[in-house]
Amino acid sequence: MAQAKTAASGKAKLSKKELREQAQARGRLYSRLTWGAIGLAALAALGYGGWQIFRPKPGVNVAQMARTHIQVGDEHEPYNSDPPTSGPHASAVEAGFYTAPVADENLVHNLEHGYVVIWYNCSGLESSACDDLQQRIQGVMDRAGSAGALGGPSKLVAVPRPTMDVQVAATTWGRILKQPTLDERELLAFIKDFRNKAPEGTAS
Repeated sequence: MAQAKTAASGKAKLSKKELREQAQARGRLYSRLTWGAIGLAALAALGYGGWQIFRPKPGVNVAQMARTHIQVGDEHEPYNSDPPTSGPHASAVEAGFYTAPVADENLVHNLEHGYVVIWYNCSGLESSACDDLQQRIQGVMDRAGSAGALGGPSKLVAVPRPTMDVQVAATTWGRILKQPTLDERELLAFIKDFRNKAPEGTAS
């Protein structure tokens, strides 16, 4: 008890000036800590922004072919990639998930409008494994959301392509991503990086 009283009396002996100086010192410390935290947050944001700008983008570029308008079934020069990424095209199809093949000529028109086409290959897979692959691709499409900041169409099409040499491919105008097996994170990054980036990317 005596010790407690001594400590208390020692505190009481601090002058108003000393107490004010202590309060000011604490205020300076809190201020430095606050600004330090703000600085660290700003550096982290800059680092993340720089990484987004300079990080390697998924997929590879493919030389762009002429944007010739044709009808499905018309003869035309062969596409320079499989699946196609540009070239002669017919009318576009609606966004969505397809379980039956769609003509390349239709889908290339979607690419011209800034769509991402996801091609999947279930050949060699059991029925349950194909269902799982389709569900996972649909999940990526759901996470990608709409193509515009204010909503609107997704500009995403998924179609089967059993002749591919990989399980999944994704295309935009002039670019292709091939995946031996589905990598959901990479596919989502491809969509976010390249959707709407096409000669008529503002078209619906």
